Amino acid sequence: MTYDEQDDEARLFREGIELFNAGEWFEAHEVWEDAWRMATGQRKLFYQGLIQCAVTLEHVRRGNPRGVRSVWASCQTKFDGITGRYMAVDVPVLLHDMRHFIQPVLDMPAEAFAPGSSRGQAMPVDFATSPRIELEGDPFHA
Repeated sequence: MTYDEQDDEARLFREGIELFNAGEWFEAHEVWEDAWRMATGQRKLFYQGLIQCAVTLEHVRRGNPRGVRSVWASCQTKFDGITGRYMAVDVPVLLHDMRHFIQPVLDMPAEAFAPGSSRGQAMPVDFATSPRIELEGDPFHA
């Protein structure tokens, strides 16, 4: 990866974090997809995990509990093997905060998840308590 590519990836990574923390989850996922295309190995999986965290939260916003459940299940596997901080993100804290926020959705009655159930369902969450990502350093500049 060239210096310019690394600079671009760093910018996209930080921009995605800012968008995620502002509750602009769809936009964060779009930005992180651009960073994902530049990444390889574990970092590529890490970006997929971040993207799926954002998509999970966007499904909450859109009132789609089936989407929440399916994307969340896939999301968690992207972080397999990461037991602490990765790219300045405390991954266990992020996953804990995500689970805590979406658990009321996952606990909704079975009919909320039935095939053909409508999107736009009322979600039992307080968006003011949505997860945030706090960077603990700069993963691109040691």
